[in-house]
Amino acid sequence: MEPLGNRQRIQALSAHREQVVEALTQIIFDGGHIRRMIETFEQQIQLANSPDEMQRQQTDLFWENTFVRRLLDGTENGTYLGMDLGGTNFRLVRVDLRDGEATTATRYYSLGKGLLVGPSSELFDYIAVCLKSFLKEEKFANKLLPLGFTFSFPSQQMSLKHSTISTWTKGVTCTDGPGLDSAVLLEEAIARLGVETLPAGVEVVARISDSTGTLLAGNLLDKNCKIGLILGTGSNAAFVEYTHNIEKWDACYKDDDPSDVVVINCEFGAFGDNGCLDFMKTEFVKELDTHSNHPGSFTFEKQFSGLYLGELVRLALIKLVRAGCLFADQPSSLLEERWSFTTAHVTAIESDSQETSTNTKSVLAEFEILHPTADDVSLVQEVCELTSTRGAYIVATAMVVLLNHINLPEVTIAVDGSLYEHHPKYHNNMVKLISTWCPQTKTTLRLVKDGSGQGGALVAAIREKTLPH
Repeated sequence: MEPLGNRQRIQALSAHREQVVEALTQIIFDGGHIRRMIETFEQQIQLANSPDEMQRQQTDLFWENTFVRRLLDGTENGTYLGMDLGGTNFRLVRVDLRDGEATTATRYYSLGKGLLVGPSSELFDYIAVCLKSFLKEEKFANKLLPLGFTFSFPSQQMSLKHSTISTWTKGVTCTDGPGLDSAVLLEEAIARLGVETLPAGVEVVARISDSTGTLLAGNLLDKNCKIGLILGTGSNAAFVEYTHNIEKWDACYKDDDPSDVVVINCEFGAFGDNGCLDFMKTEFVKELDTHSNHPGSFTFEKQFSGLYLGELVRLALIKLVRAGCLFADQPSSLLEERWSFTTAHVTAIESDSQETSTNTKSVLAEFEILHPTADDVSLVQEVCELTSTRGAYIVATAMVVLLNHINLPEVTIAVDGSLYEHHPKYHNNMVKLISTWCPQTKTTLRLVKDGSGQGGALVAAIREKTLPH
């Protein structure tokens, strides 16, 4: 990112230019920040991969072995189920594979608020009822259907199927769950409903994260896909790593599988909780963290993800207001409210062109700022662009580290999530940074919408194909 004083909108301001530069320069994410973040990320990965448990405890990267040891090879055949639970909605997916070609049917289900705050058994009982309905509607000929469960909450993976829930996130606050096994919870709910009442038999064979599911769905479309990235309300990534890069592999995971690769679930949302990213925290990130639901946690996500982007912009705008640089004649009590400025507002403003300000003025009108000056409009657009670009650069820097590990001439990154899908500039800003900092790899970013549920079915197909016959 170029120095703030050199930017066109800043140079065009009629007043307060020096104060604006002083207030906003901290948002700039420059080459020094990028280089240091790459070094820091690598250091934390080394800790996460250490065979020494004491060293592993020094990092907040989960860096989990998914036990997915290979990707699709195009010869898969059969019918598979995917289940995707990741917040207030969940979906069930049917995938019919014929020589690697997929036909997919998806049904969406809403989860009432009561299910998200009560006992986990009530949540899973409802999921089992929906599964029974799905099996009836889809009319399966198979007697036994393998099911892959995409369970998008931080978990400690113990095998392809079994894991223990670390914590609830994304608006789910069930009274129990941490320490329990999500696959077992699902199986127990099916048993309570009555296995014999299901129109077809179901075997839960795998539990994966949403990022792993997105990677597998992307790989179905493009064999160069080696990274799955979630970039929405929250963020996570999974990638194909060489086992020889994982120092703890022999001590913790060595098996008889001849594959030399494994999909790693990064779970990097908490990257930096130990203070290693303090060097790049702005005052806006620090204040946001103080007033968030989980102070001191999810440090990396708070730099850029959809849950936080709007509030980061609002805090920067408030600093300009209090410095007398913005909305001098039109104070807005609505803008003073925490979390009132959303990522949807940022996306709308970023959709304005250099010559238009229709969306910007419409957003400001929502905050009862009806007659903004030209400087007001320009500054609001600049803060949105600076904060969005910074966020895109930060997550792209993480992708550079993963690309360096993969070390192939061509790699596709499958991306799912509302922030990436709807923000008009996130894609291009990420591509710009990746091409500059990882020029040796031709990298393609590809939207794979709702891929995590399909990925659940695909991991079931991979697992079945590797079983001894």
